[in-house]
Amino acid sequence: MDRRPPGFRIALACGMTALAAAAHAEVFRCTSATGAVTYQEIPCAAGEARRIVDVPEAYPAANVAERDRLFQREAALDRRLEAERERRSRETIARISQPVPADAQAPEPQVVLFVPEARRLRPSRLHVHLRPPFFRGG
Repeated sequence: MDRRPPGFRIALACGMTALAAAAHAEVFRCTSATGAVTYQEIPCAAGEARRIVDVPEAYPAANVAERDRLFQREAALDRRLEAERERRSRETIARISQPVPADAQAPEPQVVLFVPEARRLRPSRLHVHLRPPFFRGG
Protein backbone atom coordinates (compact mmCIF):
# COMPACT_ATOMS: atom_id res chain seq x y z
CA MET A 1 0.00 0.00 0.00
CA ASP A 2 1.78 3.11 -1.29
CA ARG A 3 0.52 6.37 0.26
CA ARG A 4 2.59 8.65 -1.96
CA PRO A 5 0.90 10.84 -4.58
CA PRO A 6 0.90 9.43 -8.14
CA GLY A 7 3.48 11.89 -9.56
CA PHE A 8 5.90 11.51 -6.63
CA ARG A 9 8.41 9.32 -8.47
CA ILE A 10 8.47 11.63 -11.48
CA ALA A 11 8.95 14.70 -9.28
CA LEU A 12 11.69 12.91 -7.35
CA ALA A 13 13.48 11.99 -10.59
CA CYS A 14 13.25 15.58 -11.88
CA GLY A 15 14.56 16.93 -8.57
CA MET A 16 17.52 14.55 -8.58
CA THR A 17 18.35 15.55 -12.16
CA ALA A 18 18.25 19.24 -11.22
CA LEU A 19 20.55 18.63 -8.24
CA ALA A 20 23.02 16.72 -10.39
CA ALA A 21 23.12 19.55 -12.94
CA ALA A 22 23.61 22.14 -10.19
CA ALA A 23 26.44 20.14 -8.67
CA HIS A 24 28.63 20.84 -11.70
CA ALA A 25 29.97 24.34 -11.09
CA GLU A 26 32.46 26.35 -13.08
CA VAL A 27 35.85 27.07 -11.59
CA PHE A 28 37.49 30.37 -12.49
CA ARG A 29 41.26 30.81 -12.56
CA CYS A 30 41.98 34.48 -11.89
CA THR A 31 45.37 36.14 -12.25
CA SER A 32 45.75 39.55 -10.59
CA ALA A 33 47.94 42.41 -11.84
CA THR A 34 50.66 41.34 -9.36
CA GLY A 35 50.68 37.81 -10.76
CA ALA A 36 48.84 36.10 -7.89
CA VAL A 37 46.70 33.19 -9.07
CA THR A 38 43.45 32.20 -7.35
CA TYR A 39 40.86 29.54 -8.11
CA GLN A 40 37.31 30.46 -7.17
CA GLU A 41 33.67 29.69 -7.90
CA ILE A 42 32.67 33.29 -8.57
CA PRO A 43 33.77 35.22 -11.66
CA CYS A 44 37.02 37.20 -11.46
CA ALA A 45 37.05 40.90 -10.56
CA ALA A 46 37.55 43.54 -13.21
CA GLY A 47 41.17 43.92 -14.26
CA GLU A 48 42.08 40.30 -13.58
CA ALA A 49 42.89 37.81 -16.30
CA ARG A 50 40.22 35.12 -16.34
CA ARG A 51 40.16 31.54 -17.55
CA ILE A 52 37.49 28.92 -16.93
CA VAL A 53 38.97 25.65 -15.75
CA ASP A 54 37.33 22.53 -17.12
CA VAL A 55 36.68 20.17 -14.24
CA PRO A 56 35.62 16.73 -15.46
CA GLU A 57 32.32 15.38 -14.24
CA ALA A 58 33.26 11.73 -14.62
CA TYR A 59 36.49 9.99 -13.84
CA PRO A 60 37.79 6.72 -15.24
CA ALA A 61 36.79 3.61 -13.35
CA ALA A 62 39.23 2.29 -10.78
CA ASN A 63 41.35 -0.68 -11.73
CA VAL A 64 39.88 -3.03 -9.16
CA ALA A 65 42.28 -5.89 -9.85
CA GLU A 66 45.35 -3.65 -9.38
CA ARG A 67 43.86 -2.07 -6.26
CA ASP A 68 43.17 -5.49 -4.73
CA ARG A 69 46.69 -6.66 -5.60
CA LEU A 70 48.18 -3.62 -3.84
CA PHE A 71 45.92 -4.16 -0.81
CA GLN A 72 47.02 -7.80 -0.57
CA ARG A 73 50.67 -6.80 -0.86
CA GLU A 74 50.27 -4.20 1.88
CA ALA A 75 48.45 -6.70 4.13
CA ALA A 76 51.28 -9.23 3.64
CA LEU A 77 53.82 -6.57 4.57
CA ASP A 78 51.82 -5.70 7.70
CA ARG A 79 51.71 -9.39 8.69
CA ARG A 80 55.50 -9.73 8.25
CA LEU A 81 56.19 -6.59 10.30
CA GLU A 82 53.82 -7.70 13.06
CA ALA A 83 55.45 -11.16 13.14
CA GLU A 84 58.89 -9.51 13.44
CA ARG A 85 57.69 -7.28 16.31
CA GLU A 86 56.17 -10.30 18.06
CA ARG A 87 59.38 -12.34 17.64
CA ARG A 88 61.53 -9.54 19.06
CA SER A 89 59.15 -9.06 21.95
CA ARG A 90 59.22 -12.79 22.81
CA GLU A 91 63.04 -12.86 22.62
CA THR A 92 63.33 -9.84 24.92
CA ILE A 93 60.92 -11.31 27.46
CA ALA A 94 62.76 -14.65 27.39
CA ARG A 95 66.14 -12.96 27.84
CA ILE A 96 64.92 -10.84 30.75
CA SER A 97 63.14 -13.70 32.53
CA GLN A 98 66.18 -16.03 32.55
CA PRO A 99 68.14 -16.01 35.82
CA VAL A 100 71.75 -14.93 35.67
CA PRO A 101 74.15 -17.84 36.35
CA ALA A 102 76.01 -17.55 39.68
CA ASP A 103 79.47 -17.81 38.10
CA ALA A 104 78.67 -15.15 35.54
CA GLN A 105 77.65 -12.55 38.08
CA ALA A 106 79.94 -9.58 38.21
CA PRO A 107 81.64 -8.85 41.55
CA GLU A 108 80.41 -5.93 43.56
CA PRO A 109 82.04 -2.74 42.33
CA GLN A 110 84.52 -1.29 44.77
CA VAL A 111 84.20 2.34 45.64
CA VAL A 112 87.48 4.16 46.09
CA LEU A 113 87.49 7.56 47.67
CA PHE A 114 90.39 9.92 47.16
CA VAL A 115 91.09 11.95 50.30
CA PRO A 116 94.06 14.30 50.00
CA GLU A 117 96.39 14.32 52.96
CA ALA A 118 96.02 17.26 55.27
CA ARG A 119 99.04 19.54 55.05
CA ARG A 120 99.69 23.11 55.82
CA LEU A 121 99.68 25.29 52.80
CA ARG A 122 102.45 27.82 52.56
CA PRO A 123 101.54 31.26 51.35
CA SER A 124 103.14 32.30 48.13
CA ARG A 125 105.57 35.23 47.96
CA LEU A 126 102.96 37.30 46.24
CA HIS A 127 100.54 36.55 49.03
CA VAL A 128 103.10 37.62 51.68
CA HIS A 129 103.67 40.96 49.98
CA LEU A 130 99.98 41.67 49.60
CA ARG A 131 99.12 41.22 53.26
CA PRO A 132 98.25 44.33 55.18
CA PRO A 133 101.08 45.65 57.39
CA PHE A 134 99.27 44.93 60.68
CA PHE A 135 99.25 41.19 59.89
CA ARG A 136 103.00 40.48 60.31
CA GLY A 137 102.55 37.76 62.86
CA GLY A 138 103.57 34.28 62.02
